[in-house]
Amino acid sequence: MKNRIYAWIVLGAITIVAGLGLALTYGVTKEPIRLQGIAAEEQAKKDVMPGADTFEELALEDGKTLFVAKKGDEVLGYVGKMEAKGYGGPIEVITGVTEDGTITGINVGGSAFAETPGLGAKAKDADFTAQFTGKKSPVRLGDAAQDNAVDAITAATITSNAVLGAVNNVAKQVKAYLNPDADKPVMIAEGVSYGGEAVGFAGADHPVAVVVTVKDDGTISALKVGDERFNETEGYGAAALEADFAAQFVGKSLPIKLEDIDGISGATVTNKAVIEAINTAFETKNEVAGPAPEGITYAGSAVGFAGKDNPIAVQVTVKDDGTITALTIGDDSFNETEGYGAAALEPAFAQQFMGKALPVKLEDIDGISGATITNKAVIEAINKAYEDKNVISETAAATAKPTAEATATPEPVAIPEGALTAAKDGFAGPVAVAVTFDENGKITFLHIGDDQFKETKGYGLAALEAEFKDQFIGKLPPLRILKADEEKTDATIDAIAGATITTNAVLDAINELHAQQFPKQEIVVTGDEITVTKQGFMGPITVKVTFTQDGAIAKLDIVQDSFAETKGYGAKALEDAFKQQFEGKQPPLTIRGAEDKASSSNVDNLRDVDTATSATVTMQAIIDAINEAFANKP
Repeated sequence: MKNRIYAWIVLGAITIVAGLGLALTYGVTKEPIRLQGIAAEEQAKKDVMPGADTFEELALEDGKTLFVAKKGDEVLGYVGKMEAKGYGGPIEVITGVTEDGTITGINVGGSAFAETPGLGAKAKDADFTAQFTGKKSPVRLGDAAQDNAVDAITAATITSNAVLGAVNNVAKQVKAYLNPDADKPVMIAEGVSYGGEAVGFAGADHPVAVVVTVKDDGTISALKVGDERFNETEGYGAAALEADFAAQFVGKSLPIKLEDIDGISGATVTNKAVIEAINTAFETKNEVAGPAPEGITYAGSAVGFAGKDNPIAVQVTVKDDGTITALTIGDDSFNETEGYGAAALEPAFAQQFMGKALPVKLEDIDGISGATITNKAVIEAINKAYEDKNVISETAAATAKPTAEATATPEPVAIPEGALTAAKDGFAGPVAVAVTFDENGKITFLHIGDDQFKETKGYGLAALEAEFKDQFIGKLPPLRILKADEEKTDATIDAIAGATITTNAVLDAINELHAQQFPKQEIVVTGDEITVTKQGFMGPITVKVTFTQDGAIAKLDIVQDSFAETKGYGAKALEDAFKQQFEGKQPPLTIRGAEDKASSSNVDNLRDVDTATSATVTMQAIIDAINEAFANKP
């Protein structure tokens, strides 16, 4: 027993001595190791920026640091350090960059470097690092013979991409410091806008005015023809206002000649006036604000490669025919990878969406190479912005005589006794309606406008015309705007061209009054079946659901009579496969998130796999209806 105690005493003494020895060794070597690290980093700075003798620390607004590399008083460039996640752990990369974005050298390593020997560990070898020298950022993986490409390490793509990302992020830091506004989202069209005019067929009192946007290379990126004075002949020169006529100028180099375009037949004077106005505007450099794209602008976002904390935001402008006229990609939270997803900010990427019909599909565009997640996120954000109708602005198309002033007021009309009245915000102010319904809920009388009506002449002012109002008689609310690809029904209305906001104000007022006079019974219990109605994206959605004794869903049906959800999106809710997924589920239900595991209380969102977009509004209405039915089951 004594021998055991003695052994434990000896072992404890050895442990204490060893611990003290290690502590003493650490205390002795700590400072030399720190100094060696500083010396190694200083040498790395000199290696990546040859010729520099001093490195002045530069604190950036985001809290990160760059170093200004100088030789005497001459600034040679900038050096930055970035850490990226490799295959085996963090990789530290020190990069030198000149003011024009040329890489002067890189150093790969760091105290935690643990890439696989013979594979990722080759990132530290000169054969890999030397190929970055002289390349222009952003650098990509590819043929090293190109100005901005390097060869990847064989069988070590993750490591190669980690180093590449770190290098490009340092170059991005330098660019942002030297040009603070350089990476701000660019709104189509690219270039400077100039204004000009020339005398057309209508004479000097009604000149042909243009706003032409010109890129740095002298090519036209956008053209708007006509202002409030435009009065060229209908059927001839008035065709200069049409989008197809202006579109042919895009991409043309200035100055323009008559033979460069397909002129309007029988309107030579107008053709020449447009060309003269364009050339004069550019020659005189009469800068003006660029023409606003035609249509309604919607906002949306989706999760890209940078994650949900840095979503990809878009603003997309859409004409009445469902085609895109302008697109802005990115906001302050945009953080896609330099050399890959960051290319979504380039004007050329956004430009290819112009004229595309919504919804956009992945195959409709030339995606960014190596950035599939970013491509899909941009498309999802665009489609979702349009689907959710998140309106942020509206610009009408040019007409023969546009003006911002309302020059007419509603005609006095005898309002029937008992008519319901309401007002909703239009484009320029409140839009009032007075409406009556028959016993079946159909519209029998409609009057639009009061003394506060100020909608725009040539656009929303058309709401006062009989042609617009008469189409409501006999309709059965709730009403919505007729889509281009569907037939008219008792619940659809033709919108006023270029005045969607005004049209929706009328519809919202009518629908609100109808709901007041004919309130819907949301919950109906018939035997074991419970019927619940909820508002979807395009109209009411009525579901019929039965439950088992333990509360699970036995059967789900969706009533088709009043169902009006979007074809190809929300309309997929009518498919048997969609409805069958609810059977056996246990309410209350939720929509399954991207990171959630499947369970008996969640269901997959209603999604179009081709366009990578969801019909969340429709789906949530169905979920809410089921949950309400469950809460009210006998």
